[in-house]
Amino acid sequence: MIYFGGLTALTAISVDIVLPATGVVARDFGTRESLGALLVGSYFIAYAVGQLFWGVFSDAFGRKRALVVSLGLFTLASAACALAPGFGFLVAMRAVQGLVGGTPVIARAMVRDVTHGNQAARILAVLSAILTIATLIAPVIGSGLLVLFEWQAMFWALALMGLAFLAYTLVFIDETAGQRRPERFSLRFVVQASRKLLAMPAFLVPMAFGSLSFAGYAAILSVGAVLTETVYAVAPTAFGSLFALAALSNTAGAMLLRRMLRGVQAPRMAMMSVAFLGLAGAVSLVSAVVTPSLPVFWGVVCLYVMAFGMVLPISIALAMDPAGEMPGFATSLMGAAQMGGGAVGAGLATLLFDGTHRAIPVTMALFAALAVLVLFLGRRVLTAS
Repeated sequence: MIYFGGLTALTAISVDIVLPATGVVARDFGTRESLGALLVGSYFIAYAVGQLFWGVFSDAFGRKRALVVSLGLFTLASAACALAPGFGFLVAMRAVQGLVGGTPVIARAMVRDVTHGNQAARILAVLSAILTIATLIAPVIGSGLLVLFEWQAMFWALALMGLAFLAYTLVFIDETAGQRRPERFSLRFVVQASRKLLAMPAFLVPMAFGSLSFAGYAAILSVGAVLTETVYAVAPTAFGSLFALAALSNTAGAMLLRRMLRGVQAPRMAMMSVAFLGLAGAVSLVSAVVTPSLPVFWGVVCLYVMAFGMVLPISIALAMDPAGEMPGFATSLMGAAQMGGGAVGAGLATLLFDGTHRAIPVTMALFAALAVLVLFLGRRVLTAS
């Protein structure tokens, strides 16, 4: 379970470890600080595209082979980031990291290989909790590396992580997929499978509200460090500790979901989780029109992140159920939608950032409202699932 949690968390760690350094890296290359958000946004956009490849690849040639290729390329891309001679090259290599980061999609497909329904949702909730523990630690590690070394050390740390997971996979991991389907490794299959899945409301609705919840969360990832430094005078080296509070809130949400799934069916649990997200969005909107202190502002952020910790695992579990014999592609399509939403959320927060605190709560409120709207329109589908 820890191994699969680590695979699921690798992308989040890749993003979160650099959060304290977005402004630092931009300044180091003589670039405007707010452009440091590109280190997050470029990863999200590329990751969204790459997911489609890794899901099809793992369905066609097996989960283990897909993991080996993805981890090997991720290790090389991380080393290239550490050796970047300029800001543009670094942003490009972050995009490459995103393209080759297929481990979360492959890990979720492996879960779907062996389970489904409420049981799958509970396992995904545990993986989400492990993920958020990792995201709790990652910014702290990033802050510590900034204190002890230069920012390049963060990318060397990612390269070492990729190498460690690669070695473990080669030695200890067995194949979980059934019959390999190499004929699926084609554009024709991607188009046909996409049409089939997107025509299923039982897949489309949870994928949509899960992606929208992630878009609000991405606002914190993109401008959180710069905003708290500019507005609240939080040093980049201290941001990791602040972010840890949000990660703990996310873990609390995931574990609450897991506990409640013992007695509540997944479709009803989805409605309750998104309703909580809507409440967090409403509180965020109120905080955007006042001038909160740092504890109040970050408390609002933590409320949203807790709701996000409930919404994301249940959305994945619900969307995976109608996937049938193509769980790899289904989870990749879902991952692409989530990262696409993340890129939109990160981009919107970057555009809205004007030197005040409002960019984050406005973005969270907007996407929470959209998630509630999607759930409202699709509630009959979820109830019937």
